[in-house]
Amino acid sequence: MSTLCGLYVAQGIPWGFVTVTFAAWLAKPEHGITAEQIGPILAVASLPWSFKFVWGPMMDRFTIRRFGRRRPWIVFAQSMAILVLGSLLFFDDLPSLVWTDVPDTGGSLQTLYRLVPGPLAALVLLANIFVSVQDVAVDALAVDLLREDERGVANGLMYGSSYLGSAIGGMGLGIVVARYGIRAGLLTQAAMLFAIMLLPICFRERPAASDSADNIDAPKQRLADPSAGSVDFGELPITPPIADTPTLGTPAPALDAESDVGAARESVFMNLLKAFSLRSTLLGAFVALGTKIGIGVLTAVFVDYLIKQGGWSQEDYSSIIGGWALLLGLSGAAAGGFLADRLGPKRIIFAVSLLLGSLWIGFGLVPSALAVRPLVIGLMLSQELLLGVLSVSLFTLFMSISWPRVAATQFTAYMSLMNVSTTIGSYLSSLLVVRLSIAQILMVSGVLQIVMVLPVLLIDVKQTRRVLGES
Repeated sequence: MSTLCGLYVAQGIPWGFVTVTFAAWLAKPEHGITAEQIGPILAVASLPWSFKFVWGPMMDRFTIRRFGRRRPWIVFAQSMAILVLGSLLFFDDLPSLVWTDVPDTGGSLQTLYRLVPGPLAALVLLANIFVSVQDVAVDALAVDLLREDERGVANGLMYGSSYLGSAIGGMGLGIVVARYGIRAGLLTQAAMLFAIMLLPICFRERPAASDSADNIDAPKQRLADPSAGSVDFGELPITPPIADTPTLGTPAPALDAESDVGAARESVFMNLLKAFSLRSTLLGAFVALGTKIGIGVLTAVFVDYLIKQGGWSQEDYSSIIGGWALLLGLSGAAAGGFLADRLGPKRIIFAVSLLLGSLWIGFGLVPSALAVRPLVIGLMLSQELLLGVLSVSLFTLFMSISWPRVAATQFTAYMSLMNVSTTIGSYLSSLLVVRLSIAQILMVSGVLQIVMVLPVLLIDVKQTRRVLGES
């Protein structure tokens, strides 16, 4: 449990560092970086989390068995993230790695330059790819090793640990950078990530139940004999339902690996299409894709505005956004689960989005309020509290409308769409900031927040199981 929580802290540290500390450092006037460039950098930080589902089948298939089923992936991903983030120490002028002008190359290259504006954004993207790989591997490790009666407590502790890591990366490293410089922050981050990596290095992975000798003849046949070499190709990443499960120890009928994988993929794909053929599941996808656009826009815009025009120091921003705001976000997440169970996720999602959108619109209608620091702090803390409630309520809704037969894949699709939503907002900020004032951007974000969740009122949370069945 300590190892799992420690690894979740390690996921949160780079996220808090990039989105709070590093963004605030780049926004300092002397670096010449504007919100137009900060938006895409934050976008590429969130982009890899939209494609986590790609890593799962690969991890299920390939590993080095003598070092553990998941441990090699965890150590590899985290060590690569440390190396990529540590490589920033070798550049004397980090802001120069951000392109302020798009090269006039035309075609697809110009689009690429807009999406990844320079080497610094590319390094941030690469680091977060490895962090997302580590996240998938840690989740797989938890599924492998935790007993059913441990999973509730473990999920709560792991979720809280990710918030703790974000606070360390946002507030803790923010203070270090503000007082001792960016190099001190990068070195401190690398040292902390390396120290946490010692957990999976020093402790052996307990064999999962599916790896025990008793299950060697289980229905899911291995593609390769583990004794044939050190690289294990694991179990089939997707297997079709098996009607009659033989008793443990009874040899199962041989499976044709190639035809079985093909049938399994077709089965999962067709079932997923069937799951998303319903009105409620499609509306859920729309809500997932739109619900985080507003905060994606404002995160990039606010850091630039507050430091350049609001008179905030980097330490002020990191302490509030990376500290107290995250603490309230965690509190909101805990409250969101309770409220969603008591009042229903649809009501909570709509009510919270209405409150959040109205809050942004209200500040947009009264621009002078942005010059009053206590009011701005109240805005920042309130939005994080509401976003915490909103996120967990959305999780509850998406679990309810996912078809049990493909629930893992369908729920992952919803999570990916929510990450895409944040990425869209970050990219959109670079377009809005050159055309609109901060007050107008607040109003646009508020209207988007309300409009994009209106379809949640039309979702029937029981439609999936009523129409498609329980299994």
